[in-house]
Amino acid sequence: MSRYPAVWLLALLPVLAAAFAFVLPYGASFAPLVHALLARGGNAVTVWENAALFSVTLFTLKQAFLSVLVSLALGLPGAWFIGNSRSRFAPILRTLTAVPFAMPSILVVLGFVLFFGNSGWVNRIFISMTGAAEGPFRILYKPQAIILAHGFFNFPLVIRLVGDGLGRARRAYAPAAASMGASPIKTALTVLLPLAIPSLMSAILLVFLYCFTSFAVVLVLGGGPASTTLAVEIYRHARIFLNYHNAAALALVETLIAVSLFLTYAFFGKKSRMIKTDVHERIETGRRSPVSRVIMIVYCLVMAFFILGPLLSIPLESLLYRPSRSAAQVLSLRWWQSLGDTCLPALGRSLTLAFFSATTSCILAVLAAGSVKLLEEQGRLNSAGANIVRFFAAAPIVSSGIVLGLGWIILYGRNFSRAPLALVILHAVSALPFAFNFISEGFRSLPANILSAASVFGAGPLRGLLTTALPLSLPRIRSAWGFAAALSLGELNAVMMLGMEGWETLPLYIYRAVGAYRYGTACAAGTLLILGCAACFLLSETGKKKYA
Repeated sequence: MSRYPAVWLLALLPVLAAAFAFVLPYGASFAPLVHALLARGGNAVTVWENAALFSVTLFTLKQAFLSVLVSLALGLPGAWFIGNSRSRFAPILRTLTAVPFAMPSILVVLGFVLFFGNSGWVNRIFISMTGAAEGPFRILYKPQAIILAHGFFNFPLVIRLVGDGLGRARRAYAPAAASMGASPIKTALTVLLPLAIPSLMSAILLVFLYCFTSFAVVLVLGGGPASTTLAVEIYRHARIFLNYHNAAALALVETLIAVSLFLTYAFFGKKSRMIKTDVHERIETGRRSPVSRVIMIVYCLVMAFFILGPLLSIPLESLLYRPSRSAAQVLSLRWWQSLGDTCLPALGRSLTLAFFSATTSCILAVLAAGSVKLLEEQGRLNSAGANIVRFFAAAPIVSSGIVLGLGWIILYGRNFSRAPLALVILHAVSALPFAFNFISEGFRSLPANILSAASVFGAGPLRGLLTTALPLSLPRIRSAWGFAAALSLGELNAVMMLGMEGWETLPLYIYRAVGAYRYGTACAAGTLLILGCAACFLLSETGKKKYA
C-alpha cells in the first residue's frame, strides 16, 4: 500500500464514478439475457432463433468491412504524403483531414445528404452542366450511403495513424538506409512499409470498431430491415418493442465483438509506438519532383471537395429558401428566424450539458491522472494500484452509447435515467478516457524531478502535485476540457436511448428536423452546432500547442 493514504482517496472518486456509471450499467445491460436463460421460459431470448436478427449481425460486420475499404482508399494516399512528404501542403492536409472526425455524427449525416443526396449539390451541379434528367448519385437509404458516409467520417483516422507511423519510421531508419546505398523506393518497400504495418492495423481496427458500433448514420441513412445494424436493433428492441431480452442478447454480441476489436487495436497500437524518434529532430529539406507536387495538390483539392463540400453545404442551405416548389432558391434568413422558440432552448441545454459534463470529466481525469503519477513514483509496489486506476479511467472508451443507455435504464430505472443529471454523469464518464489521456500525458511530460524539488521545500507528494504539477499542466487540462465539451455537444446516442423527450438537446433537435424533412431548419441548427464544436476543438488544440 502507498505510504500516503491520501493518494488512494484521490483515486477513489474516479474509480467509483467509472464503476457506477459504466461498469455496473454495462453489466446490467446483459441482465435480462441472463434472467431469460435461467428462467428458460417459452419466450426466452428469441433473438437466437430469429434468422432476420442473425442477419443483422452479418450486415453490421459486412458494412464495417466495406467502410474500412473506402476509408483506406481515401486515406492511404494522404497517409503516404504526410508520412514522407516535405511539402508545405502536408500540414495543410493534416489539418484539413481533422475536420470530419471533429464533426458530430448527426452533422456528418446532414452534410452527406445535402451534398451527395438525391437532390444534393453534386447532382444539381451535374444536371446543370450536362442537362441530364437526374444526377449520378442515387444512393440515399441504401447500404451504399451508409458505407460512403462511414468512409467519409473515418478516413482521417487512416491518414493520421498510418501517416504518423510512416513518419516515425522514416525519421528513425530512412537516413541509415540511405547511408547504406538504398534507393528511396527500396527504403519504402523494405523498411518503411513493414514498420508501418502496426499503424495500418491500428487504423483498420479502429475504423472497423467505429463503423461497427455506429448508430446515427445507420438510423438516418439506412434502408429498412435490410440495412440495419446491431446498434439500431438494440435501440428498436429496447425503446420501441420494449423487448429487453432481445436487446440484451444483441448488446452482448456487439460488446464481445467490440471488446475483441479494441484489445487487438491496443496490441497493434503498442507495437506502433515502439519506434522511438526525437521529436525535435530537424526534418530534412529538399525539393520534391514536379510530379509529386502535382499529385499532392490534386489530392488536397479532392480531399477539400469531399471534406469541405458536405460541411459548407450546411450553413449554405441555412441561407437559401425556395418560395415555391417551382421557384428558384433565394437568399433568406427565414430558417434562422424560425429558431427562436424551439432551437435556442435546445442549444442552451446542450451548452449547459457540455459545460457540466466536461467539467466533471476533467475533475475525474485530474484525480485519476494525479493518483497514477503519485503511485508510479512511489515504486513498483504501487504499480498494480496505478494500473487499476488506469483501467477504470480508460475502460469507457470501448462503450457504446446505446448499450450503456440500455444498462442505465435497467439498473437505475427510467425516471432517474431521464434526468439531466444522469446525462451529465454519462457524458462525463464517456469522455473520461480522452480527458485522462490528455492530462496524464501532461503529467508525464513534466520534468522528472518536479515533485522531488517540491519536497525539498517541505511539500508532500499530494501537495506537490497540487501546487506544482497541476498549475504547469493547466494548458493540457484546458485542452481536455475543450475536447470533452465537443464530445458532449455532438452526442446523440445516449440521449435517444434514454428517451430524453422532455429535455431536447441540439443534436436531437437536428435529428428530428431531418426526420421531418425540415432541412432548412436542421441546417440553421446544424450551423450553430458546427460553431460550438469548432470553438471547443479550437480551445482543445490551443491548449496542446501552448503546452508543447
